[in-house]
Amino acid sequence: MAAILAGAVWGALPGLFKALFNVHEVISCIMTNYIGMYLVNFLIINTVYDSMRNQTIRVSNTANLPKLGMDNVFRDGFIVSGANSGIFIAIAFAVLMFIILEKTAFGYELKACGYNRNAAYYAGIDEKRSIIISMVISGALAGLGGALLYLAGSGKSIHVVDMLAQEGFNGIPVALLGLNNPIGIIFSGLFVAYLNVGGFNMQLYNFVPQIIEIIIAVIIYFSAFALLVKGFLYSLKKRKAGEL
Repeated sequence: MAAILAGAVWGALPGLFKALFNVHEVISCIMTNYIGMYLVNFLIINTVYDSMRNQTIRVSNTANLPKLGMDNVFRDGFIVSGANSGIFIAIAFAVLMFIILEKTAFGYELKACGYNRNAAYYAGIDEKRSIIISMVISGALAGLGGALLYLAGSGKSIHVVDMLAQEGFNGIPVALLGLNNPIGIIFSGLFVAYLNVGGFNMQLYNFVPQIIEIIIAVIIYFSAFALLVKGFLYSLKKRKAGEL
């Protein structure tokens, strides 16, 4: 809950810049990412810092997410999977977001504002409110994702380095492959996670880990190309229908 609240507050900043000053959300998010990174590093050093490893102190075992028996189901001999209840929490939130976006008037307003801010305004929708709330929700979900990652019991810690976490950028191909649909993102997230974990283990067979990034990049390019072709065919079909 603390991670969700912190993410919501942080996500509201670019939302306010977009709603009030029309600052592009990508630019403001990139800038606030670096501010957040240095702020987190400062807080870690002054609170839960492990100076020997230059990272946060390991989370207590009693604070980690419960396994719910998944460590016994997903295992190969003595090799135990790190699967835990976090997967169910993530799926539950994805389904919740799908219901909100597709089945509620509030979700319709958010989508309308996302498609065309000016059209939403003339339709009577408070577009500034919708922009801020959408960014607050995005930040809250990002905070939840970070909490599930560091409470997974896998020994993951936050390193005090001047580098943005890779997990944030991995969300971009996941969203693209899922076509920005919460249900599709469940499957695309599992797919990209499978590629990353598989690529890490393939280093045992002398494969360089960067090959996975190349594979993911190729998938993104082909996905974007497929959308481009789809849009072209749709416009061509619409033009022919207009001529008839």
